[in-house]
Amino acid sequence: MNRIYKSIAIATITLTAAVALTACNDNRNCSYDGNAHSLTCPEKTYRTVDMGGKVWMAENLVVYVPDSSVCYANDHANCEAMGRLYTWNAANNGLCPNGWTLPSQDDFKNAFGSASTAELRNADGFKMVLGGFRYYDGNFADKGMSASFWTKEGYDDSRAFLVRATDSAVSYEHFNKSIAASVRCVKE
Repeated sequence: MNRIYKSIAIATITLTAAVALTACNDNRNCSYDGNAHSLTCPEKTYRTVDMGGKVWMAENLVVYVPDSSVCYANDHANCEAMGRLYTWNAANNGLCPNGWTLPSQDDFKNAFGSASTAELRNADGFKMVLGGFRYYDGNFADKGMSASFWTKEGYDDSRAFLVRATDSAVSYEHFNKSIAASVRCVKE
């Protein structure tokens, strides 16, 4: 009887892994339409915006990554409204579609310029959502108070650079790679 349960467990794990890997592969092959300002992916169609000399996703990514992405407060409604939150390793592991990449600090600085957080929340532009983040210990913080976006730059073995926007300022800080933050991709 134990052999049957083991076989079922192995088959379930294999099938789950295959589905997850197929979903990641599908996400990498999204279709960009510059005239419509859209990026159509299997999980949804994202709006795009031209900022700082690059084309940006104008919405937070919502691709499910097992064990490396979460909805704020583990509530799926938050994923629909604000996108998913990712660890830095997930964000830097082929999460963006083919032809798109995780932005650098300079990409953010060029796109944001001297714009305020209120201006960046404008529906016609970047549409920044104050989606907060999740600490490495699993606690959530700052929903409605700040937006946090991973950059592609690491700081050291355990930390990476994050762009944080609050009502008062936009800052570029390093945080533990295990926290979960929002992701936007830019066209390469």
